[in-house]
Amino acid sequence: MQQHCTVKPLPFFYVGQTITNERINSFKTQKHPLLTQALGKPDTCSVWYSKEHFVKLLEEIEFANGDGIRISFGMYEQGHQYEGQTCLLFNTTREAVVGGTITHTNVILENEPDFAERSAQERDIILFPGEDPIVRDFNLGSPCPPFCNDGGPK
Repeated sequence: MQQHCTVKPLPFFYVGQTITNERINSFKTQKHPLLTQALGKPDTCSVWYSKEHFVKLLEEIEFANGDGIRISFGMYEQGHQYEGQTCLLFNTTREAVVGGTITHTNVILENEPDFAERSAQERDIILFPGEDPIVRDFNLGSPCPPFCNDGGPK
């Protein structure tokens, strides 16, 4: 009797541990010291997001009839507990054709027709390890530093 084994291929975005480590180490040795010096305290090296974050993000992309996500670099505002540190900002995108060219435009929730109704609803609470229950959005994960436990190259 012959057994069939289905092997899942590697994802298209796979670059391997060597390239991953090289890119992380390049950032940590070249850019991170400059950012840290300018900031006057250690800047963000990485951001951890839970699986739940990504599940909710995929649900939001579907809900918005989106086609993807744009991740931008940002900086936490004055008065924030991570003031000045680098953060990641997630924007759902939608495909649009502009002058015969396909583009991916940001979905601005404040411009959506259901924004008033949605913003009046209570938000989900996502619990992060070691923290009190707080309301989080897609743009706030657990930054390292100060929360470092990534197992990656130091």
